[in-house]
Amino acid sequence: MNFSPKPLALAFLLALSVFGTAHAAAPFGEQVAAAIKLQGGSSSSADWPAPFTSAYKVHVYVPKTGTTTNALYRVYPKGKRAGGTGCLSSDAKYPCYEVTINQTLYPNAWTQLMLDDDPATQWEFVKGRGFVTAVASNLSAAELLNLSALVRFENQTIMIGKTYQGGLIFYVDASGEHGLVAAPKDQSTGIQWYNGSYFDTGATATAVGTGAANTSKIIKAQGAGSYAAKLAANLVLGGYDDWFLPSKDELNLMYKNIGPGAAAPLTNVGGFASDTYWSSSEFGSSTAWNQNFGSGVQHSYLKSSAFYVRAVRAF
Repeated sequence: MNFSPKPLALAFLLALSVFGTAHAAAPFGEQVAAAIKLQGGSSSSADWPAPFTSAYKVHVYVPKTGTTTNALYRVYPKGKRAGGTGCLSSDAKYPCYEVTINQTLYPNAWTQLMLDDDPATQWEFVKGRGFVTAVASNLSAAELLNLSALVRFENQTIMIGKTYQGGLIFYVDASGEHGLVAAPKDQSTGIQWYNGSYFDTGATATAVGTGAANTSKIIKAQGAGSYAAKLAANLVLGGYDDWFLPSKDELNLMYKNIGPGAAAPLTNVGGFASDTYWSSSEFGSSTAWNQNFGSGVQHSYLKSSAFYVRAVRAF
């Protein structure tokens, strides 16, 4: 978060004429925390840079001490024109859009910065230039603008169920910028987990984020051949060659977020079969974890069993 001694304006790429806010539950995305007080009538301001070049919904948090009826936010998706002091939506290169919030309507709550009272409003930010700012220059010198620096950039490109970097997003981490995608189709409808011999591979991790390491351990231990982990690792799809067999928990996230266990409208958007899929998580020398995408139940089965495979990759 940056603080500036002079007034700033907000730029937005959507050409709509009426501005507003929408109350929202705590949204997902980049968060910066602090308390801010801006003196009315001054050039004081607070800025929040966009974390990446992408389309975002922007949410700001109104503190319980916020009492200003016209708290002014401006969004600069492409940055601010050098030496510019106005806020013009007609500026083709550096458009600026203002959103005024009545803080008394959203005490201790989130509200969305939007155009034309449209909650679908997206701001096309450019990293390194685009930012959101709050200013107090529109208030009288006797007023104080109380702000909570809880601003979240909700990425509209990186969302569960969206197609991204070769697959379908089924997990996004706390940054809002990284996660996991599943290949759009199964790589096998029946392949063994092992390569013909029962032994410990060391691929026992089950947590989200461990599938890639599991896959490497399995291949290092088992070598060449035709088996689930090798099949996933050999996949080249969408220009990406870093696919792997998901861990037990990653497999469950696929089931719950884009599989048959997902709530509408994402119910089985991944096109999974109502059958059993292998994970990369080893249970013992002769067994490994899998999940039935009909019932959602996870089991440990003999590594010689032939089950479905759906590869994933991290972004």
